[in-house]
Amino acid sequence: MKITNKTERALSDALGAQDWAAFEPVRDLPPLRAALQELERAHGVTEAHRLATKRIRERGALLRHPDVHRVEISSQALSPSGRYLAVGDFGGDDYEAGATLQIWEVATGRCVNVIDGIVGGIGWPGYGETIEWSACETRLAVEYRASNVGVWDPFGAGTEPIATVRLTYNGRPDPFALSPDGLRAYVMDEDSETYGSIVEFSSLETTTVPAVSDEEEEEDEDYDEEGFVLRWPVWSRDGKRLYGSLGDGRVCSIDVASGEVSWIVQADKNNRWPSTAWSRDETLLAYHRDGELVIADAVTGRDIASGPGYFDVSFQSVHLSWGTRLAVVVPAGHDAERPRVGIVDRTGQCRYDLDVAVRAPGGDLEVGAWAWAPDGDRAACLTADGRIEVWSLDDEHAERLRAFDAPEKATGLHWGADDVLVAVGPTVLRFLRADTGEVIGDFTLLRQPVAPRPLLLDGGDIGERIRRGPNPTFALDEETWAVAFPEGVVIAPPEREGDLASTLAWAVDRRYAWPVHWGRLDVFPDAPTAAERVHEPLREDLEPFRGRAVRMPEPGGWPPPPGAATVDDVFRVFLEAVVEYGVDQSPWPGEALHEAALIRARRGEPDGVRVLVKASPEGRRPFVAAEAAMVLAAAGLPDDARPLFADHETACEALWDEPVWYAMMWGGQARAGAAVGGAYAALGDRERANRWFERAREALREQHGGWDHRLPVVWALLECGREDEARALLDEGTGDPGHHAGVPFVGYALRTGRADLAERILRDAKNWFDERTVAHLLRQYGQTELSHEWAERNGLAIVEPGDPVDEDLARRYAEITRIPPAQRQGPTVDLLLQAAERGRLSAVLDLLPKVPMPSYGGISSYDRPYAAFSALRIVTTGLDHEIW
Repeated sequence: MKITNKTERALSDALGAQDWAAFEPVRDLPPLRAALQELERAHGVTEAHRLATKRIRERGALLRHPDVHRVEISSQALSPSGRYLAVGDFGGDDYEAGATLQIWEVATGRCVNVIDGIVGGIGWPGYGETIEWSACETRLAVEYRASNVGVWDPFGAGTEPIATVRLTYNGRPDPFALSPDGLRAYVMDEDSETYGSIVEFSSLETTTVPAVSDEEEEEDEDYDEEGFVLRWPVWSRDGKRLYGSLGDGRVCSIDVASGEVSWIVQADKNNRWPSTAWSRDETLLAYHRDGELVIADAVTGRDIASGPGYFDVSFQSVHLSWGTRLAVVVPAGHDAERPRVGIVDRTGQCRYDLDVAVRAPGGDLEVGAWAWAPDGDRAACLTADGRIEVWSLDDEHAERLRAFDAPEKATGLHWGADDVLVAVGPTVLRFLRADTGEVIGDFTLLRQPVAPRPLLLDGGDIGERIRRGPNPTFALDEETWAVAFPEGVVIAPPEREGDLASTLAWAVDRRYAWPVHWGRLDVFPDAPTAAERVHEPLREDLEPFRGRAVRMPEPGGWPPPPGAATVDDVFRVFLEAVVEYGVDQSPWPGEALHEAALIRARRGEPDGVRVLVKASPEGRRPFVAAEAAMVLAAAGLPDDARPLFADHETACEALWDEPVWYAMMWGGQARAGAAVGGAYAALGDRERANRWFERAREALREQHGGWDHRLPVVWALLECGREDEARALLDEGTGDPGHHAGVPFVGYALRTGRADLAERILRDAKNWFDERTVAHLLRQYGQTELSHEWAERNGLAIVEPGDPVDEDLARRYAEITRIPPAQRQGPTVDLLLQAAERGRLSAVLDLLPKVPMPSYGGISSYDRPYAAFSALRIVTTGLDHEIW
């Protein structure tokens, strides 16, 4: 209706008299919002808008910002009604922080709910179809933590699933289908005869699908060693049938009540995309077979029609999509001379082709670039040149109605309710009206302005500690940070308040968006100002900022100047990280401490050796001390070696027959025996040395002379001066020494001027894991001829290192600051090791605190203890590898 001053006053009076206790958002909010939008178009924001917003806030509306993901969106699903879009991510570097599931209201283009902290990540990179709505839109099934299937309330406040099931342990998402009522799912089941089952979420009871008796399983060719697994399964809307394709390309329909196969037909095999498409009324299906496009009866599986397929490109690149008619999409690509969209009617007759270059699918999201409108007679497509085209289609002709610009990084397109198009990409979401092109929501996620975050304090982001939802900090644009707390408090530059309306929204019942510019927002210029004026619970969150002055960080270059940082500092931070992780967590801490003790010994630093020996696991400690004492004595420090070994001499004898220590020590008893023998020999006790070396040889014989056991004994003999015995033992070995002991021995031989021994080891060595490390060692010690021979034998390019420059480090550091924090762990460690290679110890020490400690699942090379260990290796030996 036409809005007049009279109706404006009438609406304001009506809102004032409204019994807001009886307000039901599902019933009342959409028409009220529509009326106020019409009123705004005529008169701007009025008292009616402000009054309604006040009442909406009093009902507990939450302020939402869109930029809640820590990493790129990798999965998505449009709800059956087209009113909501769910998007999820895989989670970042912190496993325990988990992933984020976000719900968008399509009509308004605004975020209305966020479920944060889904441990283990949603889906997996490259597996985009891991979110599915129930038909009633009250449940959302999500594959998380690899192959768990959980069910969430998409509009609920809980972060934990209502129910969850895991029947396989594949380590990657499995195909699944949610029943229309959301109470059951078709899932992969290792205990099923067919590897597929229907599971009830409430009881976790399973039913094998399809049903099969023992006799049928033995006789029927349908059940091969891979089972009868539906790929891209689809559950019919009435809940009575399951559709899907098998790995060999066959297509089938399963009756859910009986569990039996209703029909099965052979189609072309396609492991990348669904090879079939069911019509919207589920009466027809289309698929490819032997170069033809087949239209079949979905109830019986029988052919209705067949005709030429669109195979000037691989059929695996062709996509099928039903509206009122079937669209056969031949996307633009390197193998498509003529990209186009074929329009085929329900009888299988090809009506015409559209000469439109639809963008080829790509990325993790697996959302198509062709989207039918709900009416089935219009469609939109994302073109290869970055446009969105809207078409009207009937049996006789097609008409391009209009075209709009698409976000540069969009990879797919949805046509939602209310004629709203949604362009989706890993970091972009754009909502626009199909009839006008009006953009109603345009978001670029994960921008990283170079300015300091508003909640940054003492190097940490306070926003990450707030557990009432995701981090409230978001990027207002490429240069500006802002903060939006759910309670309605905003931190933003004063001159940017007018820009908040295009980003923020009040979420009502976590289901509907309400414009923020229709009422008042509490906006503060900075965190200290907000801390003085907010109430609980924000007062507690912002308490650290109270009384603090806002200071801009001092501009400074990176890497930091060399300063007073020393190798001792690197040893210190390494030890701190290992102790914090726990020396008994796994074999790795003991191995790292052992190697670090030997590095200290080679450097002639007995005090540092003692610290590392003391920190070593108890069962391993005596043999670490023995080996370090041997190296200290060989380095000319027998007076320091003697008391170190004496403190552990008795324990070596007592532990010799205990399996606990050598099971954790590569080289085993042979290496341990040689370590003790080498210590005795280096300290002048020949009799005890002989006895322990004989023990080492006995252990070596029990291990059939394997190189991993042989070379540590050869090394110990060389280290304590028994050269002839060492060479004789070395000559007894045959075959490829491998990298585990081979690389450290080559390093030792080259370092001690025994290039002939290195050449002896390399003579039979091929295809080592660490062949590039060997090339580095040969180059480092001037063995040019041997280096070229080694490179040629292993097919390696001979690359001479360039001169390191600080500008490379500074450039990479600046690049990392533009990466989302949840994805910085790997790049930060890579930069840290580059700094170590260039001897920039201050830079190493500056970066290490930014690397997280290990979380659930064990240690990785990108965790702080391992990164510190790698840096220590590099700054003391020149490369990240054990060198004796």
